[in-house]
Parts: sequence; structure tokens; C-alpha cells
Amino acid sequence: MDTSRLPILFVHPINLRGSAWAEIVPAFADRFAIVPDMRGFGDSPPAEQYDIARWAKDCIDAVDRAGVDRFHAIGGSLGGAISVYLAAAEPKRVISVVAVGSQLYSRDPDNAAVLSTLEHHTVTEMFELVLPKYALAPNASAEVVAKAMALRNPNSKDDMRRVWRAACAADIRALVASVSCPVTVVTGEFDLTCPPAAGAEMAAMLHAPHVLLPGIGHLPMLEDPPALIAAIKAHLKRVEF
Repeated sequence: MDTSRLPILFVHPINLRGSAWAEIVPAFADRFAIVPDMRGFGDSPPAEQYDIARWAKDCIDAVDRAGVDRFHAIGGSLGGAISVYLAAAEPKRVISVVAVGSQLYSRDPDNAAVLSTLEHHTVTEMFELVLPKYALAPNASAEVVAKAMALRNPNSKDDMRRVWRAACAADIRALVASVSCPVTVVTGEFDLTCPPAAGAEMAAMLHAPHVLLPGIGHLPMLEDPPALIAAIKAHLKRVEF
């Protein structure tokens, strides 16, 4: 079966937007890329309800609008869990998955750091406090911090709370047995949000290789694009035959 040059769906991390992949997509210019903003993120409108099933539907709707049938799914953070969800729900369409900085379920279901910070700060202030501490490596440059801040979710406090609670309620452990396509799990060495141990557990349950990227945190697509591009290319070389 020749699966080479199939399109790629890029699923953005929580509280960022599709353009978080801007430094990754050009490395795969020989393929069609689908890069949506899911509901409640980026240029898509907020919603009254969020959950992993609705976000997965947003991704499938984007793929369908593009006229794409079969595709690789590459997701960051929550996007990695959504990509695995899609592989379980759409086994004839999802050829493979790369889950970047992802986990099967949240170790902090109450998401205390974000929600408590929102009690006393604006949304922008919350991101300024939380992004460098929890999403980026300790040595992240000012340029990387600025990049992450520019991509942050623009919505209100109330919508932000709904998004975070839904993301932290996402639990895909029951779905992994239904995933039949190849998967690669990629984790940054200093990822505090989805730490290496969580990535290793995800990889083990999906019978997938676990790639550890040294020196970076939760957002390798912003912190070290060349390293992530190399990991994705290695995955595609492994799964396409």
C-alpha cells in the first residue's frame, strides 16, 4: 500500500491556534496541509460547550471541507490526544498519528495553576505568568516567549475556564485499544504540562516509540522547530511504505 505524500492534519495545542504550526508546515510543502482553529481558539468563535469529541468534529469538518479522505494527524498538547481520538473514531481515514507534548489524561484535572491565576489576573496576565513557567523550557529565549504570547487564545475569562476544564477532563485511555494505525509520541525533556513520564505511558499503551527532545518544554513547534521537523520526518519515513 503506497501511503506516501498523503495530506497532514495539524491539530494545535490548547489555548494556541493553528498558526502555532507556521514553522513546521513549510517543511512538508510537498503535502496538502489542513491547519484549523478549533472552536474556542484563534479565529474560530467561542462555544457554550467544549469537549474532546466536539474538537475532534471540528478537525473532521476541516478535513471534509478540504476534500481530503485519508490523512496523517499531527497534534500538539491537547491536539495529540485529539489526534489519537480521531484515529480511534476514524480508523479508515487516519493513516498515522504524531502526538507532541501529549498525554492520555490530565494529572491535574482541576488545572489549579491556570484557574487560580485567572481569579486574580486578566487573561493576558495569566498567560504571561503561566506560559513561561509551565509551557516552555527554563532557558526559553525572549523570542520564543513572545512567539507563544502572540499565539495565545484571545477569548474571555469565562470561555477560557470552560476550555481549560474541558481539556483537563479529556481522558482517552479507553480509546487506545481501538487505535490500529502507527503512532509516535514526542515529548520535550522539560515539559511540565505533559511530562516525559506521561508521554512514556502514552507511548507504551499505544505500542508506539517515544521520542524525547532534549532541552525543550511543552511547545517544540515554537521552541525547536528543526528538532520537531526531524522527528516528524522520521515518523513518516517509518510509517509510509
